[in-house]
Amino acid sequence: MSDAYDDLMASEPNEEQFYKATIFLQQNIGLFQQKELLQFYGLYKQATVGACNIPKPGIFSAQSRAKWYAWSEVSHLDQQTAKAHYVRLMDSLQPEWSCRSRVASGDHNVSSTCSWVSVSLPKREEEKKSSSLVDHVKEGNVDIVRSIIETGDVRTEDLNNLDEAGLGLLHWAADRGNAAVLQCLLVAEGINVNLCDSDGQTALHYASSCGNHECILLLRKHNADCTIKDANGDTCVDVAFNEKIKTLLN
Repeated sequence: MSDAYDDLMASEPNEEQFYKATIFLQQNIGLFQQKELLQFYGLYKQATVGACNIPKPGIFSAQSRAKWYAWSEVSHLDQQTAKAHYVRLMDSLQPEWSCRSRVASGDHNVSSTCSWVSVSLPKREEEKKSSSLVDHVKEGNVDIVRSIIETGDVRTEDLNNLDEAGLGLLHWAADRGNAAVLQCLLVAEGINVNLCDSDGQTALHYASSCGNHECILLLRKHNADCTIKDANGDTCVDVAFNEKIKTLLN
């Protein structure tokens, strides 16, 4: 049974499944959250183009940066595996998507399959569960982040490491405007509030450019330096989202 299942999964998804999943997404955008759409985008680019081959967009291009991160995060996958992940992500979020696609296309011989599809799909817990602190920070799992920090189950170097995208934990929290997660990180022993990303930008640059008011207040409370300049020579004030944010920083 296990060998047969492994063989089946090794051959899936074929090109048709991947294509149908992309069409379903295009026709049902409203069923998905922004975070999920970004995951699909990254997997689609990886599946059709290959590893991310464009420079990281500037800090003013928030949407483009989000897409770049989504693509970069899956750049380790080969194209066929990216297609498999795309279909499996669709399976996990919309278990009956295949049946709905067939109904929409006029195929009425679907009643026998739709009755079992939602319970027959394997639950891929290893794909759904985050395994690292940075994953929990990205996903906003504040209780887990707090637990890891409070138990001291993280090394100082891990708190201040830059990931493959060139960001640290504080950058991710500030970029996504998650003040609760940011607060957990800022009280961690050894955290560097002025950690610079690969472009020389601090978490305060991110919070400022995104207009994340609460994150700015938290970072300033923990003595984040407003005078640090990034690779372009800009401070967090220079990249501020609007005049109100500039006033808050000055």
